Amino acid sequence: MAPTLSFKINAPAPDAQPEQQQLNDNGGNWQYLDAEATEQTSGDEVKIVAMKRDNSNGTFNATASMLTATVMYASQDNEVPEHFTIQGLHDLKSNNETGSVSSGSPRFADYVGGPFSFNFAEKVLTVAPRGSSIDRKKAVESY
Repeated sequence: MAPTLSFKINAPAPDAQPEQQQLNDNGGNWQYLDAEATEQTSGDEVKIVAMKRDNSNGTFNATASMLTATVMYASQDNEVPEHFTIQGLHDLKSNNETGSVSSGSPRFADYVGGPFSFNFAEKVLTVAPRGSSIDRKKAVESY
């Protein structure tokens, strides 16, 4: 079975993103974030690009926003980089995130359908292969 991956967010931390990466519309707002991270076991450097959608307006106020993020490894020989995409929810109070892997390059096929969690306080993204579980309470202790 594929190992659980654990990424430490390096910089810029999600809470240090410039405000101009947030776009408001009549239904709420879109937020775009990017970060660099290191997989803690292998030492692989990755780039993470995320988009969050907060659907709040005068009659509907959600406590979480939709999240889609792609984790990209370094490109080899100018080819499409190895990658996987996660989708889930971003808690607006704690900034923690949970969900599952929705797609990936062949290297990450075992992770599609597997769970992920992001612990905002520790700046750690944990991704497990399909059929595994993550101790979400431990992974997002500040939830």
